Amino acid sequence: MSHWRLNNPRASRAKSALARRVKHTPRHAFCAERAITALLGELASLTPRQLYWSGTPEMAVMSVQHGVNVWCRDGRFFWNDLLRGGETVSHPANDPVGAAALLNPFARIPEPSHSPALAGLTAA
Repeated sequence: MSHWRLNNPRASRAKSALARRVKHTPRHAFCAERAITALLGELASLTPRQLYWSGTPEMAVMSVQHGVNVWCRDGRFFWNDLLRGGETVSHPANDPVGAAALLNPFARIPEPSHSPALAGLTAA
């Protein structure tokens, strides 16, 4: 025998309506996608090569160069600074210009044009 509260169609509709309301984030909420695209716009003027990014409103990631990725979540940018021995750097996401200035040395380093594994091979 089932309980009347478990099979009540009105209770089911009320729970569904509540679940739909909870899924929406407030309009003023932090959006990691917008922050990472702002940083991408700042870095795009510094480097001629293609920059890649992906993300959701909660977390986004961007590839600056081989081995250097920038994550954005909870209102902050994070990356590992190779010039400081690999320590993790954190910067506020509402300052993409400042983050681009900190990432500027990585944007200017050219990518290698060939693979080191193929350097010893010669054409016949």
